[in-house]
Amino acid sequence: MPKTTSKPTFNFFSLALWLTSASSASVLAVYAYLGSFSRHLADDYCVVDFMRTNFFSALWDNYTHVSDRFSNFMLITWSEMLGAGSVTVLPVFMLVLWVIGIGWMLYEAVKFSRQTWDISIIGSLTLLLVFFALLQAPNRFQILYWRSALATHFAPLVFMPYLAGSILRTHAAAEQARLGGWVYALLFFASFMLSGFSEPTALVMVSLLALAILCAWLWMKRPTRGTLLGLLAWSLAGAALGLAVMAFSPANSFRLGTPPPTFPVLISRSFRYGIQFMLNSFNTLPLPTFFTVFMPFLIFYNMRAAPQPAQSAAQRKQNFILLAAIPVLSYLLIVASFLPSVYGQSFPVERARFAGQVSLVAGLMMEGALLGSLLSQWRTRLSQTLQFKLISTIALAVAALYPLRAAVIALADVPAYRARAESWDKREEQIYTLREEGQSDLMIFQLNGVEGVKEMDVNANHWVNRCAAKYYEVDSIRAIPRK
Repeated sequence: MPKTTSKPTFNFFSLALWLTSASSASVLAVYAYLGSFSRHLADDYCVVDFMRTNFFSALWDNYTHVSDRFSNFMLITWSEMLGAGSVTVLPVFMLVLWVIGIGWMLYEAVKFSRQTWDISIIGSLTLLLVFFALLQAPNRFQILYWRSALATHFAPLVFMPYLAGSILRTHAAAEQARLGGWVYALLFFASFMLSGFSEPTALVMVSLLALAILCAWLWMKRPTRGTLLGLLAWSLAGAALGLAVMAFSPANSFRLGTPPPTFPVLISRSFRYGIQFMLNSFNTLPLPTFFTVFMPFLIFYNMRAAPQPAQSAAQRKQNFILLAAIPVLSYLLIVASFLPSVYGQSFPVERARFAGQVSLVAGLMMEGALLGSLLSQWRTRLSQTLQFKLISTIALAVAALYPLRAAVIALADVPAYRARAESWDKREEQIYTLREEGQSDLMIFQLNGVEGVKEMDVNANHWVNRCAAKYYEVDSIRAIPRK
């Protein structure tokens, strides 16, 4: 018989996925590169005075007199112990950690749900989530390039996926062997430390863990349900304890100043601010919002469309329920992240809104994915004739250009970031020169504040100046505007 050969079919969907991943990775690479121009700012100077004492006594002093947050203090001090140059490495390191953590969490979640996704799909969704979250961040500079804000509002979001992945991985391992008590203790401790970074992310974490416990109780079957409930309960206990430790900090009396609002006012304002935040995000960022929904929609339409098997009626019903539930859950997470700021009688500052922005982006992406999955089940002769699957693949490849546009825009910031870093380095050289000459009351040239972060002032008694003077081990510093 004559040999027959078949030509391999070119997979346009895989190509579109890799284009999406490559373009998203490119803009994240630019964001990471901009981090190399980070320098000490404002609060970054203040922690050094604590570092020059015993670590634990410094931690206690900070907790009782400065801030209720304890984990961010540890991250900042450990970063400073590596050297002043660590501020230029930390943004890159944390960004890479976030991508890895979210990717691992998605991988474990797919295994937990008994599904099979190609690695290119997990990679694309991971990079898109990180890209859209940072693109729409209320203040990307503060979140990524100001170490004090990074350690408070970005770091916990970086580490939370590792907690989720660990819970899922441990639950899977428990099906093969009995878990030791140390596993629960480790999850308790990890959750406790994670909640100690900041109140907004701690409340988001507590809310997610409580929701996971409810879902496991309602829908999981024994005997695996008991193991997962135990893992989640210990994690929730650790997070709740960390939140309580922050709530009872003596330093709160210095930070709050005026009495907090009553409980009804606190709740009504938080819900109202959550609505205002979402509407403002949609109004000011319409194009990013559209692509946040559109790209996951295209990915999941291609994943589920024919010739893939049609979903069962139960699966379609579940998707419709999730489609209605996710916007509500996303909104509630935003409200939870806003509660601490409202308790302090204010609308959250930009950096404190990042947890809410991540919740919004994740919710929009899941909505797009569910819409794509549901539309893919419309399998009529018309949909096959018009080749919707091919059209959606081409649309995904074209949409992959959008992150490249963001990368080009971000690259335009490089000269300004580089110039500021060079000026900062020259000013620090000036400080060391004056100090070597024996001067202790220094007068240096002033740099402008950047993205809402205060620089050293002309007044030597300004808190930034006082912290900087201690950092450089001089009596006082004044920053005079250059003529």
